[in-house]
Amino acid sequence: MANISKQKRDRMLAFLEELKKTHSDDASIRAFNEIENHLREKKYGLVWEEHTEEVDEMLKENIPVFCEDKERRLCKDENLPWNFIIEGDNLQALYLLEKTHRGKIDCIYIDPPYNTGAKDWKYNNDYVDDNDTYRHSKWLSMMDKRLRFASSLLDPDTGVLIVAIDDNELNTLGLLLQEIFPMKKITPVAVVHNPSGTQGNNFSYNNEFLYFVYNGSIANIYPEERSDDEADIRPFMNGAKGKSKNYLRASGATTFYPIIVKGDKIVAFGDVCDNEFHPEDRVVKNGDFYYIYPIDNDMVERKWLFGRDTVEKIKDELFVKYDKKSTLPVVYRKKKLINHKTVWNSPEYNAKMHGSILIKNMLGRDFSFPKSIYAVKEAIKCAVALKPNAIVLDFFAGSGTTMHALNLLNAEDGGNRTCIMVTNNEISSDEEKDFAMRGILKGDKEWEEKGIAKYVTWPRTVCSINGVDVKGDALKGNYLGSDIPMAHGFKANVKFFKCDWTPRKPEDYLLSNALCLHIKEMIELHTCREIDGKHNVLILNRDDYNKYIKDKEAYMAIQNIWLNQNMILTSDEMKLLEEKGFKYIPREYFGQELKEAAE
Repeated sequence: MANISKQKRDRMLAFLEELKKTHSDDASIRAFNEIENHLREKKYGLVWEEHTEEVDEMLKENIPVFCEDKERRLCKDENLPWNFIIEGDNLQALYLLEKTHRGKIDCIYIDPPYNTGAKDWKYNNDYVDDNDTYRHSKWLSMMDKRLRFASSLLDPDTGVLIVAIDDNELNTLGLLLQEIFPMKKITPVAVVHNPSGTQGNNFSYNNEFLYFVYNGSIANIYPEERSDDEADIRPFMNGAKGKSKNYLRASGATTFYPIIVKGDKIVAFGDVCDNEFHPEDRVVKNGDFYYIYPIDNDMVERKWLFGRDTVEKIKDELFVKYDKKSTLPVVYRKKKLINHKTVWNSPEYNAKMHGSILIKNMLGRDFSFPKSIYAVKEAIKCAVALKPNAIVLDFFAGSGTTMHALNLLNAEDGGNRTCIMVTNNEISSDEEKDFAMRGILKGDKEWEEKGIAKYVTWPRTVCSINGVDVKGDALKGNYLGSDIPMAHGFKANVKFFKCDWTPRKPEDYLLSNALCLHIKEMIELHTCREIDGKHNVLILNRDDYNKYIKDKEAYMAIQNIWLNQNMILTSDEMKLLEEKGFKYIPREYFGQELKEAAE
């Protein structure tokens, strides 16, 4: 069938070429080129009005940097890796994270604003409401930029992106993800987070969604773990109930072989039977051993669920049970690892019980629409269960559920996974109105202390790690599905960074000197280690060298050294550094910016 739209575009483009022949002045050529570019733009998928953000304008003349908030630091064990909370615009933070973590993130979990029209998010310092005719295009512009950063940060082979969303932008987000991740598998999962449903007309919504974006060509999503009582138990023979014309021996070349049993134990697996061999019965006794074949009660030859070449891998899942009528052994499979369904419905995922009330009990404060810690833990576990040293990023951190959930997962399985959370320090629209009436502005101390990063994210993280509420009283109860008391807290370290700016072209000082002041934070974030000036040191200049290397006592304690690549050292000085296995400060931190500044 003809592509009518293409035919129309081709006619218009041909007409433009004719116009160019008679209108060759610069203004006309520029106009023709703009029209041609617009005609050739993508015609399938999402198309939206692009919008700039304040951070886009700031990036033109400024370089993002991280600054440590030294008042907010929690160390439970200096031998453990560090987690990070970053306060600031996530686009600003992602610009820097791309320098330290490109292709290194194992899992990104984000819970972006749902764009409900109820002033649930800000764009350029204004809350977006239902009256904003561009609210959908603003949301798409905002998400497009950030998801493209996510694409570059994820491990290209095994990294998993998880995005929470509800029906307001479910379809547009799906199309956007298809555009940014064209080679990935994208699976939406419905999560029942509000069993009682919302009040309103027509439908009562009781679920939201998680988009999983992953490499579908490998087993990349860890299955659901079930208890012994909830395990999936079924006969190991395909078509065990009989009568079915499917699952016959002829359809599986390596799946017809004997399983050898002694007593109630499986002791061996026999070789695949020749096509001409047909057992006299489904169970053949040979001394103390039973040879069990995949044959049903009607003596129809069927097949085992696994071929002979792979059955050894699941041997521990198989067990024998004796049939009460025939007193003969039957092989069953007890499967505790089950592929996740695309609908998650469990009381553990109730966002009110295990989100709102959990935060209220810790902080004595309300927080709108937090996730259940157990829903987030299960989602992250899908991506990193087999990665005990994984790095997890959340750049829409909100109340801080992601780090809380990851710490719980580490406590359950002994992992050392680390988390980076990015959140702004905004207040709600109602609080902003109240502050404005009282003359309190953004940047004022009272505003800043009530912002989400400092008022919710940080104190929740500290309380959960220390096992206490904000008053210092021990948290009550155990975490669901485990015997871990909340009062035990977690062995975890966390630092608090804040996003800032430095001019790209300073007038009265060198850019390199200004950026050196923020190298420490970049290395810490990159390595999950603290530059403590004792075991881990940073050498930027000659004074640093004299302090750490020439002092014998200080030198003996050093475990890691990061060196300014511009320092000129003698061969003897370099030898001392080499004995400690020093590393140069990576040029990718700020090399491009220095090059642009001709330094």
